[in-house]
Amino acid sequence: MKKLLALSFVLSLTAAVYAQVNFDQSVNTAQIINAPHNDYYLPNPVPGRFGRYTRDCARFTFGPSDNDLMSEKVWLRSQEYVQECHTYYVAGPNGQQIPQQHCYERPGMSWNQQAQINIKARKLFPWERETFEVCLEGPWMDIYKYEAAYKYSIRKVGSYDPLFELTPQYKVPMNPDLAGLEIGSFSYDKETKKYTFKVNDKWAKEYAGEKVSIKIELKKSVSNWFDSSKGEKEFVFDVADSYEMVFGENDLIKPQANDDAYKNERLFDTKGMYLKWGFKRLGKISTDKYMDKGETPVIQTK
Repeated sequence: MKKLLALSFVLSLTAAVYAQVNFDQSVNTAQIINAPHNDYYLPNPVPGRFGRYTRDCARFTFGPSDNDLMSEKVWLRSQEYVQECHTYYVAGPNGQQIPQQHCYERPGMSWNQQAQINIKARKLFPWERETFEVCLEGPWMDIYKYEAAYKYSIRKVGSYDPLFELTPQYKVPMNPDLAGLEIGSFSYDKETKKYTFKVNDKWAKEYAGEKVSIKIELKKSVSNWFDSSKGEKEFVFDVADSYEMVFGENDLIKPQANDDAYKNERLFDTKGMYLKWGFKRLGKISTDKYMDKGETPVIQTK
């Protein structure tokens, strides 16, 4: 009888909750797009019993387009696992009853739903890509921003197999294209003792009117030893198709001296010189994140 009363109470509570939800209306999920994920747990109507849900996610990536974009439909699945615990008693050393608990997990309900995203027309730069994730956990399906070029208002259409409609509100700067700047050449003039470093800009037209900062660090490649730094320098240019940097070692900001390192360096052969370099876009189109371009080929200076 007690079990029937407890079950009746749980069913009544569940009915009251779902009675407040209108599944025919679209749901505005603007408040959850950036929400961190938390585990969801079942109500605990029976002592020692609780549940968890597996989480299944699909990632959607969109590039530039002048028209609305519609993703494919992707199936997501979530499984409920219920843990149940039972108490039993064993005899203690003095004959008293000692409670013991045995817990186990079993599959419960499962959910299968399709996810789809529709992005309304917006403008992206050629290198920009937007990525979103849709996740199903138990009966709940949510969308999360991974990388976006706009602030979007989001509408969830349908409670089952939902469609997420994303409408752009305003542009948000994204990180610049790592491949936007590439090495043209790196050389050394033995007469002037000057280095010349040339870089080409793939997106000069798109960034017209803005600036770019290029940072270089001159390094000596040493055989069987640590490479040493001869100093670094930052150059700032108006955006153009190409940039040329001419410098000598005396033009560089020297690193803090390490006498032991320099002494040991002289014991090994020098393979040549190279640059570590990277760049930042300075303006409104992209963020000013430093983009590490790595190293140039090694050149001979002797």
